[in-house]
Amino acid sequence: MVPEIKKILFTTDLSPGSRHAFAYAAAIAARHNAGLVILHVREEVSPSATTHLQGFLGEERWRQLNESQESQAQQILIGKKREGSVIREALGEFCETAAAELAGCEFTTDEIVVAGGNVVDEILATVESRSCDLVVMGHHVRGKLGEAFLGSTSRRVLRHCAAPVLMVRLPEA
Repeated sequence: MVPEIKKILFTTDLSPGSRHAFAYAAAIAARHNAGLVILHVREEVSPSATTHLQGFLGEERWRQLNESQESQAQQILIGKKREGSVIREALGEFCETAAAELAGCEFTTDEIVVAGGNVVDEILATVESRSCDLVVMGHHVRGKLGEAFLGSTSRRVLRHCAAPVLMVRLPEA
């Protein structure tokens, strides 16, 4: 039995190299006529550090800072306008830039999610809540020793994810 891929989760840290991994997600989505969920997770500070920072900055400034970070992440993902057609157009340009060699890169973006929390937990929760059949994520190689190992986030997602995970090595900056 050949597995059916209907929905793909693409995770991004918004780095310039993530375009490389996006090319794989877009190509697989186009080939299988699958929907695409794009996820960016803002890793939150530990509770004790949050308490110290809130005390230092004040409640209102802390709230403004968090709202600003979420807004900036959404701006990077979808541009300044939020209409569905503009989102699809921006993602189409992203796909063209990332994978110019793909002919007919047609895919459907089901959803763009910007979440806050533990990166691994949010990825796993998104896979489950949105019934994703495949996860595509990039990983950075950190130094010569790093070439032998995946990062802790990548390793934990691979270990705990119920869906298959495609790890795409990101080009060096």
